[in-house]
Amino acid sequence: MKRIIFDTSIYGKLLEDDFVRRKLENKLRNSDYIIYGNSIIRKELRNTPKHIILGNKKIRILLLTLYDSFVKKENHNLKINPLVERLSSDYFEEYKKLRGSFSKKELENDFIIVATAVIYSLDIIISNDERTMLSLVCLNVYKNVNKRYGLNEPIFKSYNSFKKELV
Repeated sequence: MKRIIFDTSIYGKLLEDDFVRRKLENKLRNSDYIIYGNSIIRKELRNTPKHIILGNKKIRILLLTLYDSFVKKENHNLKINPLVERLSSDYFEEYKKLRGSFSKKELENDFIIVATAVIYSLDIIISNDERTMLSLVCLNVYKNVNKRYGLNEPIFKSYNSFKKELV
């Protein structure tokens, strides 16, 4: 069983791709995967504009329904606690030491999602964000900080590599 957290952008990809979504739902039914989330991801999904429509349904509602169907149990919606916040701050401090160019505001949610996965010992983070979360500098940040604290690092996968794994 693999414990996974999706970056916010993955939910939109899953809405677009029925085949992958059905494969994923199969894996969830068979208990091959457990999907986790946190309040940041749900909040970003809730911030989707209400007027955007897919077919005859509002995308915002579809995204939130998809999130709720994957992050089923209350204990799968992971809390952002002081340890997560501290680790996220340490990621940003390291990022600045490595001369990263994005602002704290631009990286804050990504770092909280990664810190959540690390603190709760999740196996995999799926993201499509190669500019920030999956950038080489950020991957080095996670590696350096996690090593400093003796924390296990999850596997980072892009949506496309995750999709290939499913089919």
